[in-house]
Amino acid sequence: MRPFSTAFTKPMLPGYQAGVMKYTYKGIRCLKSPVDLAIYMRLLWDLKPRLILEIGSHSGGSALLFADLCDMLGLEAQVISIDLEMPTGVQHPRLRFLHGDVMALDAVLDAAGLDGLPHPWFVTEDSAHSYQGCMAALEVFAARMRTGDVLAMEDGVLDDLGLSARYDGGPNRALTEFLVNRPDTFAVATDLCDMFGTNATYNPNGYLRKL
Repeated sequence: MRPFSTAFTKPMLPGYQAGVMKYTYKGIRCLKSPVDLAIYMRLLWDLKPRLILEIGSHSGGSALLFADLCDMLGLEAQVISIDLEMPTGVQHPRLRFLHGDVMALDAVLDAAGLDGLPHPWFVTEDSAHSYQGCMAALEVFAARMRTGDVLAMEDGVLDDLGLSARYDGGPNRALTEFLVNRPDTFAVATDLCDMFGTNATYNPNGYLRKL
């Protein structure tokens, strides 16, 4: 595995992180790194997903942003966002919120008829960031995604922020173990991870293409 360290320097990262945690879209908390928003826009245009699946809705700002981006880019995608607590007051014709837990995704995905939805898919795992949750998501989507689909494992930058111990190693530990043990399942999409410099992203080695 290549290193997970991001291109964000220690002097600038605290201020950048403070801005991310205050970031809103249309007045709704969105909590996304602006660098990754740029990567997402390029990714959506190139991939042209038919489904955007977000695990971890928070306030609903990022799901609404994805739905609006699909409108802007002329994509025929629906957006599904899953969380234990569904946002209220966030609506868009192509957006659906579902109640669900990252540790029990199969049941909610089956109930939603996910496997009947057209590909390609863009999946973003942005829920609890725990090692266990990230591993659970990787196992589920390894079985359901098709060749060329893209998964973003968000917020491995927790290591750079000195917070990964709180999450039992978090996304980067899960990615390391999964990719080493199952190398024929996903490939790190270095063109996305390194778009603005080597792992200049909040998702280091976290943009994955299904093989």
